[in-house]
Parts: sequence; C-alpha cells; structure tokens
Amino acid sequence: MNTNNTLSKLKAKERKLRQQIIIDAAREVFGQKTYEKASMAEIAKAAGIAKSSIYTYFKSQEELYAKIAYMDSCNFIEDLQSRIHKAGTGQASLDQADKDQVSMDRAGENCVKICVTHFLAYYIEHTAQWRMITHFALHGNKDMAAVDQLNEIGRRLMDLFESVFKKLGCDKEARVLAHTLFACLSGILIAFRNYPGRTEAERIAHMKRIGDVVEAMVLSLVRKEKA
Repeated sequence: MNTNNTLSKLKAKERKLRQQIIIDAAREVFGQKTYEKASMAEIAKAAGIAKSSIYTYFKSQEELYAKIAYMDSCNFIEDLQSRIHKAGTGQASLDQADKDQVSMDRAGENCVKICVTHFLAYYIEHTAQWRMITHFALHGNKDMAAVDQLNEIGRRLMDLFESVFKKLGCDKEARVLAHTLFACLSGILIAFRNYPGRTEAERIAHMKRIGDVVEAMVLSLVRKEKA
C-alpha cells in the first residue's frame, strides 16, 4: 500500500468536505442577508470553524459569493436545458413532411414558454440566488477569476436561449432575441419581486402575468422575422 498516496487522497477529501461546509454555511447566511450586510465572521460561525480557516479556501468574501452564484446558476441552467430538450423532442414524431415544420414550430414555441415560466418560477422561489446574480450585474466584481466564471454562466444561458430561437428558424437575430428575453425576464424580477404594497401572492401573480405578455411579444417578433 502506498501510504503517501492514501494520505494525500484523505487530505484532498477532507479539504473538499471543509470547502463544502463553508459553501453551505455561506449560502445560508447569504440567503438571509444581502452581500453588504453579511460577514465572514457570521459565515465562520454558521460553519462552526474559525474565521481565519475560511481564507484557506477562499481569499475573499467576494470570491465565496461568486462561487456560490456560479454553482447555483450552473444547476439552474442544466435543469432548464433538460426541460427544453424534452419539450423540443416531444412533438417531433410526425412522419408527414408537411406536418413536420408545424410540429417543430410548436415545440419551439413551447420551449420559449418553458424559458419564461421556469426562469421566473425558479428565481421567484430562489430569491437569494437572484440577489447574488444582480449584485454582480449591478456592482461588478474585482476578482477576475470570479468574473470569468460569471461570464461563463452568462454565455451558457444566452447560448441556451439562442438555441431555442434557432429552433424556431431565427438564425439571423437569435442572439439579439436571446438578450432581449433575458433583459425582459430580469426586468420583471428586479421591478416587481419586492414590489411594495402587495402581498407575496399578488406579486407572484403579477410577475407571471407580465411573463405571459413577454412570451407573446417575443413570439410575435419571431413570427415577424420569419414572415
């Protein structure tokens, strides 16, 4: 038995476990407070470790914040991609050539609906995750490694939206439509997620209604381009 190799694997496993404990604790703290009001001391307390230990794994609170935003966004994108794939292939079984395009268009339009409804539903429920994303969008990030990660998830989401519009035959303006859809959905959450003077149920219902309008507007643009 290679003792050194075994010890090395145990240390790597322990490091990964400690890092995950910190991430879980930070996610809990950031879920209760904004980035500015949270502190590494609170995160350390929630994790049950010394504050100095966090810096062994994350050099700053910003890096830790970005890491969580990146991980959670990756999970969301993978889930959305799976939903879109299922919707995009669910109606493609017709054999007649004259019906194939109709089937593809319906599948594509259904994918747009999924993008709208799932994006809003997910971030309405996961408010802390949305707060993380908007923090970096509005305030920027000084950590270039974190910037690269956040840019990566942004590109992945735009690529996914773009693929939906290409499915609908909008090759020329697919990227612009993807950006338009993201801007509209982001605007709904920013403007109305904490809209004053309304109950939680009223806010959610209102955001979903606007989402339906956005879906109709985007599909109208698609049909106009294809005409």
